Amino acid sequence: MSVFGVDCIGLAFERIEIEMAAFGNVSVMALFPATLLLLTMEIVLASYKSFSPKWTTRLAYGNLLINVAWTILIIVILLNPSLILPHLADVLAEVFQRSPDDIIPQVHLIVMVVGLASIVTTIIDAFTGFRKLKNENGEVNEATRE
Repeated sequence: MSVFGVDCIGLAFERIEIEMAAFGNVSVMALFPATLLLLTMEIVLASYKSFSPKWTTRLAYGNLLINVAWTILIIVILLNPSLILPHLADVLAEVFQRSPDDIIPQVHLIVMVVGLASIVTTIIDAFTGFRKLKNENGEVNEATRE
């Protein structure tokens, strides 16, 4: 006799394993420590920004360093050929009722567009930090403060 909740948890873990296998969990897990480090640095920088009365050179360069690191990580993820395994193409082909050969280019296009949008966003954030630094009177109003 099993409890309903235990069955649901077991099914959820099986589904997570299948989905992680579809994304090449070895390559994704190799990038996990770098992602965790960047997230931690981003939280520290956000805390520092919230307590800083104005943008300083140190803050702008720290923001640039974190944005460059994110850009490098995104490029590594985009150029990783084992990110999307054929199993995922089979699953998506079944969902959208198309052949896997038709789905693979579309999935790669979506991944590239999302990656390029992320890179553009980090570049804009880096330039915004230096623009805030060069504010003439040195004051940071609430509209420009992050």
